[in-house]
Amino acid sequence: MMENEKDLKKSQLDDSADEPVEHKEKKADHSPKKEKKKASIEDKLDLLEEELKSIKDKYLRTLAEMENLQRRTSEEIRKERKYASMTIVDKLIDHFEVFDQALAIETDDANFKNFLTGFKMIKEMMFQSLQSEGVEQLVTPIGKEFDPTLEHAFDTRYDETKPEHTILEVVKKGYKFKDRLLRPTLVVINIKPEPDNNSNNQNQSDPNVA
Repeated sequence: MMENEKDLKKSQLDDSADEPVEHKEKKADHSPKKEKKKASIEDKLDLLEEELKSIKDKYLRTLAEMENLQRRTSEEIRKERKYASMTIVDKLIDHFEVFDQALAIETDDANFKNFLTGFKMIKEMMFQSLQSEGVEQLVTPIGKEFDPTLEHAFDTRYDETKPEHTILEVVKKGYKFKDRLLRPTLVVINIKPEPDNNSNNQNQSDPNVA
């Protein structure tokens, strides 16, 4: 009887000793659900990483556009300030040309000559004020080659003793304001007229022409 009880207890102890091993084996198993869950988390992390990259790229592009806009705006404001008085200066030059016309009058009257001398001094003083603001009169000598960026052809004539496309006469003075052309110089340029082919053809076809 005692031996049977000992054998039963020993059997129970052996069974209980085997249980932790099986339990450990079960813990070591990787179920498909856990693997799938892990893969799903990694996919989400990859997606979040791509979204962060996209957001970063958009942020950098927006920042660059803002910097370019700020730079362009600053440049436009600088130009507006630099040339703000250009319209007023252009109007004042019209009045200076009236001065020039008056000073070009020839007279033998002593009193009128004194008046013109004072007139000339006033004009020079006013023009010096404009020069200090950036106004510059264009130098256009007679005989100079025509430059369409600085001169405007008011008329053409032909002088065979002088080279073609050179200036024969200055009709109206030109001016610059800082680094911009305010108004071109009006000039007469030397251009050889083209032969009238129509007249020659008519003369050849007309039997009455000698």
